[in-house]
Amino acid sequence: MLRSLYQQIPQRLPRKGDRVVIAMSGGVDSSVSAALLKKQGYQVEGIYMKNWDTRDERGVCPSEQDWQDVQQVCAQLQISCQQVDFVKEYWNQVFQDTLDGYANGLTPNPDVLCNQHIKFGSLLERIPTNAWLATGHYCRTDGHGRLLRGKERNKDQSYYLSTVNYKALQRAIFPLGDMTSKDDVKKLAQAFQLEKVAAKKESYGICFVGQQRKFSAFLEQYIDQPHGPAIDLETGRVIGEHQGLFGYTIGQASRICHGSEKWFVADKDMATNSLFCVPGSKHPALYHRSCTTRRWTWIHVHQPNSTRVMAQVRYRQEPLPAYLDHDEHGQCRITFDEPVRAMASGQQVVVWLDDWCLGSGIIDKITPATNDRLAPSSPVSS
Repeated sequence: MLRSLYQQIPQRLPRKGDRVVIAMSGGVDSSVSAALLKKQGYQVEGIYMKNWDTRDERGVCPSEQDWQDVQQVCAQLQISCQQVDFVKEYWNQVFQDTLDGYANGLTPNPDVLCNQHIKFGSLLERIPTNAWLATGHYCRTDGHGRLLRGKERNKDQSYYLSTVNYKALQRAIFPLGDMTSKDDVKKLAQAFQLEKVAAKKESYGICFVGQQRKFSAFLEQYIDQPHGPAIDLETGRVIGEHQGLFGYTIGQASRICHGSEKWFVADKDMATNSLFCVPGSKHPALYHRSCTTRRWTWIHVHQPNSTRVMAQVRYRQEPLPAYLDHDEHGQCRITFDEPVRAMASGQQVVVWLDDWCLGSGIIDKITPATNDRLAPSSPVSS
């Protein structure tokens, strides 16, 4: 049944000589992607997105250096390049939503929003309709608009593209999707004589924060929240003071010093401005089995009533078997076979059938452990 969602969509595949616009960041992945596309006979053009105004930034964001690196790589590959300004769009559709989430005690994912609204939204709308959009993501698509995991599982980035519509994916090319090792990408960079980007340190930071700053310190510039009590979830005793709830994430070390125990964040109460902590990283209160979601995106629009899936609530989490159905309000609900550590409201929960990403939603409510439903035990299948 689920396969019919995409099999009825005509397959659209790129052909040699087609026009391809490659989104470039100045890093090794997008640079090698551009080189591969040119070698394969496409008409390649580079494009660099300016999403954050460095004149307003107090953190460290090397956007100017990245743009210089993009220009150097494009000159070396003998392809054109241009810079496009999406500062306003990024602020309104990504940054503001992220701030609102943290201010309300959530754990939002700006990278998911950026891919949905900026890279496969504003950018895709900007390029010619007869052109393909290529990126350096480690994932694949099949011409029917299916989003598939990259073969390099440790780098697979389908999680971050789980809200991109199939129509956008039908215009996408992912040159690194079949790569099986990041080392192989760096070797290709050397073979293409792109030594500078091959040696460039990989970026893991969010652009608007910068590489050298703590995220909580950055958020303090935009979110004004008072300090408040840190409370032992088991006893109700105050064990310290938190520095503003936006700076704490469920499951992480709380940085609260009390006795000999290391305390971890178990919950946040925005109404009372209270941070609830538990001793030890394996405390039962850190584990839950089910959640309901909001703003769910089905990549192929049509949703199954219920199905077995593999699911993740974080990018680096191991995919776990789960059951997807809907609650009494029609919201998607995910019930994992086994308890999951550090599930938090605002996180993106993403589901797959084998390698096929079906879509994702934002975690809204987490079911208390005592009320967790048992997930049907039928095997995961497509």
